[in-house]
Amino acid sequence: MRTDLIPVELQVVSILVLAAFLLWVVRLVRTQRLSLRDSLVWVVTTVVATAVALFPGILVRAAHLLGFQVASNALFGAAVLYLAVNVLVNTVAGSQNAARIRRLAQECASLRAELEAERAARGAADRAVSGEGGANPTP
Repeated sequence: MRTDLIPVELQVVSILVLAAFLLWVVRLVRTQRLSLRDSLVWVVTTVVATAVALFPGILVRAAHLLGFQVASNALFGAAVLYLAVNVLVNTVAGSQNAARIRRLAQECASLRAELEAERAARGAADRAVSGEGGANPTP
């Protein structure tokens, strides 16, 4: 006699929640609030979670292959590993963005100084030209 690993009601709810999440990710990509590259991780993990919800035996076999006694321990370990990798990837991206912002701010300051120097030189040249002609500009 085979007992179900996950009750049918829980499977249905899990699949519905995962489908809603997947639709939300697709909507974020379509509205350009999430890049296609960044959405790939969410789509892949959602598809894997859906496969596990549909076929819970996958998790049990994977847990035993990895040496876990209980499948829920393997799931917990995978979740912690996933979160750690996700935090690391986001930290690296944040560091890269901070370096880009710093470089852009330096370039902006350099261009602003160059523009102000050009305006000052042009203003001095205009004053020199208007002063040489001897004509007083009318107010």
